Amino acid sequence: MKINNKIIFALLGLTVILAFGLSSCNKNPLPAPAKENPMTKLNVPNGFIFNTSKIEDITVNMPSSINFINNRSRVNFYTGSPAEGGVLITAGSFDNQGMYDGKLRVPTALDSIYIQTIAGNAKVALPGVGTKAGGVVVNFGENYGNNPPDTAISTATKSTYAYSNNNLVFDSPKSSVANIIQNGNFEADNFGQISRWYSSHPVDGKWYFTHYYSGNMEWHADGSNHVIRTPYSNGYWYGGASQMVNANPGDLITLSADIKSVGNKSRLYSWLYLIPVDSQGNALEYFYVRYNYPSSQWKTKTIAATMPANTVKVNVLLWSWDLASNSSVYFDNVIVTGPVADSDGDGVNDELDDYPNDATRAFNVYYPNKTDWGTLAFEDLWPGMGDYDFNDLVVDYHYKSVLNAENKLVEFYMGYSVRAVGASLTNGFGLMLGGDPTNVESVSGTRYTQNYIQNNTNGTEKGQTNTVIILFDDAFSMIGSSNSAFINTKENVPYVLPDTNQLHVVYSNPVSKQVTGTAPYNPFMIINKDRGKEVHLAGHKPTDLANPAYFKTMADDTDPATGKYYQTANNLPWALDIPVSFAYPVEQVAILNAYNHFATWAESAGSQYPDWYSDKAGYRVNSNIYSPPAK
Repeated sequence: MKINNKIIFALLGLTVILAFGLSSCNKNPLPAPAKENPMTKLNVPNGFIFNTSKIEDITVNMPSSINFINNRSRVNFYTGSPAEGGVLITAGSFDNQGMYDGKLRVPTALDSIYIQTIAGNAKVALPGVGTKAGGVVVNFGENYGNNPPDTAISTATKSTYAYSNNNLVFDSPKSSVANIIQNGNFEADNFGQISRWYSSHPVDGKWYFTHYYSGNMEWHADGSNHVIRTPYSNGYWYGGASQMVNANPGDLITLSADIKSVGNKSRLYSWLYLIPVDSQGNALEYFYVRYNYPSSQWKTKTIAATMPANTVKVNVLLWSWDLASNSSVYFDNVIVTGPVADSDGDGVNDELDDYPNDATRAFNVYYPNKTDWGTLAFEDLWPGMGDYDFNDLVVDYHYKSVLNAENKLVEFYMGYSVRAVGASLTNGFGLMLGGDPTNVESVSGTRYTQNYIQNNTNGTEKGQTNTVIILFDDAFSMIGSSNSAFINTKENVPYVLPDTNQLHVVYSNPVSKQVTGTAPYNPFMIINKDRGKEVHLAGHKPTDLANPAYFKTMADDTDPATGKYYQTANNLPWALDIPVSFAYPVEQVAILNAYNHFATWAESAGSQYPDWYSDKAGYRVNSNIYSPPAK
């Protein structure tokens, strides 16, 4: 049978067109070499969704010495100690019982966080990747007590003194609030004497040494710095130094001091006391924090307490038992703060409130943290297999969210910047958050040029059960032209300086983070103006407008019944979220050929090299990573 040559040429032409349309985003005008992408050889465990961040359940319990009915205070979470470069991640307030219970998203590579409260600070170890844990629980006040000074030694020597939180390292904050104690640095040699800690002495800004057994505390020159200390040469001594300050019922008073030891510390015990006193000079309660066997290095300790009814002043007492010869307990840098002011009446102290005159707002919180930006990197051939250079769309982001005093989301700002477009398709970008979209008051900072996005009047997308916001419908409109389909992915193509934009979302009624989820929420790419063709992070559900007909086609192995979304049969993703500004691969170089430990990370389900994207020795193949020209 004869076959018409025109038909043959037509079929050949159609084949070429189809091949072109399914090629690597028109990245190579010539046929690609017939070789297997090395990514397909990875043995990725089922259930691994390429997370570089994790959500930790965090519970912080405060001491019962503090009344939280009217004062919700504040807890801060940092990447590390601020004194050592740690950066704020998030913050919140306590409930009436003095408990904070929330969720914290952090990089999987972060092995600890630093928690800051008025009752002290703690460095807290985080569970490792793949570790089954019931969340992180921190109990401030386990070293608090309420025994009078004369009997405190009986509790201090009990073996139960050791912290039950074995993964915690406690220290205390230095307050920026005015210090109401006088001569807290002990530079002035101005001390009185009293017989006992409870002996009457005035509110006069003077420290009074108690005389109990074998002498008093001493004013001492520790190098160029002056301190007070327990008698060095005596073999058995107890007592302290007291200063009275005015106080009223309901006042929140905090006391912090630096403490260290010299000599044999095994028989040294120290306490910081707040003892509210009534008009007759009677002690109403005893609040202390104890520090047994003080380190030879200065450590800051803190006690915080709410003053009870009938309080007229408070006895600030530094107390010690020194039961060893040629040893001593040193005190320095005493700070006492209180009472607190709350101008807007939201229950958060002015000095802890980011909006002290706005009762609807209290805290600024961030993701990835206050200073760093994260990156979302996409492949746009879904449901087909990509080349896994993850540069078809590269979007940097930074979230600043505003919470009220009840830890609910009032509004958020998302800085975003399209850094690279390594494709010829017209791709868009959006976010899905939990919650009713009608609760959104306004959305600003979006850009549309292609007329395929339909929004409600408040700026959320129509036809969605959850809150969906499309930031832009054409990535090319968000970045300048390089006279090429490859923007900032090839080093022989002119570099385009990315713009920075800001999305602003305001809620009509504050909403719980348990409803919205945590930043960066559920980001996704829209492929080539096809609104139903969404690409999400692995394991993330599509929006209501996604077309399910694409699932289980070509390379996609999405199975909603098992919770598997946007992964191949061997569990490869089409998108990555990196909690830093990511140095992405150059054009058509698979990510595992740019990052030496990516494959190990993926095949270990994230337990090995969780920081695979870091710029550390041996981590990167720099020649395979795109580098903008030097400024």
